[in-house]
Amino acid sequence: MSLPMNRRTMLRSALTGAGMLGLRSMATGLPVSFLLNPKSALADGACANAAAAQYLILSMSANGDALNCNVPGTYDLPPSFAAGTVNHSDPLDTSMAPTSLTLRGQKWTAAKPWASIPQATLDRTVFFHHRTGTANHGELGRVLELFGALRRGQWLPSFLANNLAPCLNTVQKQPITIGGEQLSFEGRYLPKLTPTGLKAVLTGPTGLPGQLQALRDTTLNQINDTLKQNRAQTKAERAYMDNMALSQTQLRTMIQQVASDLASITSDDANNQVLAAALLIKMNVTPIVTIHLPFSGDNHTDNNFNSEAVQTTASVNAIKTLMAKLTTYGLQDKVTFATMNVFGRTFDSLNGRGHNASHAMSVIIGKGFKGGVIGGLVPGGHAADIDSATGQASPSGDLTAGDSLASVAKTLGVGMGLTDAQVNDQITSGVAVHSAIV
Repeated sequence: MSLPMNRRTMLRSALTGAGMLGLRSMATGLPVSFLLNPKSALADGACANAAAAQYLILSMSANGDALNCNVPGTYDLPPSFAAGTVNHSDPLDTSMAPTSLTLRGQKWTAAKPWASIPQATLDRTVFFHHRTGTANHGELGRVLELFGALRRGQWLPSFLANNLAPCLNTVQKQPITIGGEQLSFEGRYLPKLTPTGLKAVLTGPTGLPGQLQALRDTTLNQINDTLKQNRAQTKAERAYMDNMALSQTQLRTMIQQVASDLASITSDDANNQVLAAALLIKMNVTPIVTIHLPFSGDNHTDNNFNSEAVQTTASVNAIKTLMAKLTTYGLQDKVTFATMNVFGRTFDSLNGRGHNASHAMSVIIGKGFKGGVIGGLVPGGHAADIDSATGQASPSGDLTAGDSLASVAKTLGVGMGLTDAQVNDQITSGVAVHSAIV
């Protein structure tokens, strides 16, 4: 079978294979584990904190985008930074003009697109300055492995998915990648989807609207018949089913939203990626969706930073679209958005940027996070050491720039509902910066 066919059939297989367990789970709201054995399986593994657990939409880039060059923490620098060593956008480009914004009551400066984000979202937005330590496009996978700090060769999305899926009762625990970057899960590479490919799968001849309502009623009737056979031992299972099962009204609402949002997907660009990602979370298919939001591309030559400005504006707008869609779904407090790039870009040129192994940026937005800036810059365009108690850049900080990538991962994990014990057990360096966590 060809690779394009694999991409098209991966999600269909997950939803319709093995007795349509995936569709049945979506139609009823019940996890696959319960559908397989309603008399004994009440959860699909251990969950440390179901109430705090978050879904994740992760933007990844092997291009090494210039996301790090126009964010809070790179402006308003001290005199130790010589003039001309930190260049942002073209001074004549008003779309990227330095603009004041507020993060949890503290004033910062950033490129204008970031200041356009609604204040409620900014108040839960963390700008985490760190370094990846690589300048090689092909090492995004090693960045996601935290260069060996994540045990057993796991990739960060896989580690998070394995721990979050039992809490969220998703149809599958495997992440879904939509944006084109390669992703590994438990030692194997996952197929890559596109927004239009997702639309084709879900609106095909046996698509969701034609099946879900009938599947809901049939499945719940079958489970009730099973439980009736042993009433004395099924009180817990009945209570669990009553708590988890979707009503017909809830299901009809979901079907209407799915149909409307599928119809709105028209291409595979960043804006359509965030729509597809939100839709997959709404349907509870997976705990993690990866996408690709560009902020410059591989811009060694970029006259007046024009491409950087266009892409940054478009991707910040895509983030705003995502947040609005999650609010429409009632998921604004259940989904975290984050970025992870293979490396950042240099600051010392005026019409293009080189690879920067020593400074990168992860943006994290979610209910579990306090808006602010973690770390910062030191002369030369390098990530600063960090005081782990305050999150501030500090030349005497106990969190070195060398451990900052692992610290991004730990901070993200704890803010999404994992415990310090869970992240410390599997990530062998760095610390979770609790000043950024609610």
